[in-house]
Amino acid sequence: MPYALFEDDQKLSKEFPTEEEVWAHAEEAGLVDFVAGKTVLEDGYTIQPCQPDDETGIPVPPPGL
Repeated sequence: MPYALFEDDQKLSKEFPTEEEVWAHAEEAGLVDFVAGKTVLEDGYTIQPCQPDDETGIPVPPPGL
């Protein structure tokens, strides 16, 4: 299952295959803090499993049409 970055249950990023890739994306975006030697997301942000994005946006017709 893919993962994405969320803010208050609203999906902010595209999907990534692993949580580690979402962490890297969040760090690049400046959303990661280091508190007491621990890596955390800024308040309000979470990494959650998500449904795959529909990258094409174009419906695929049934076979035979």
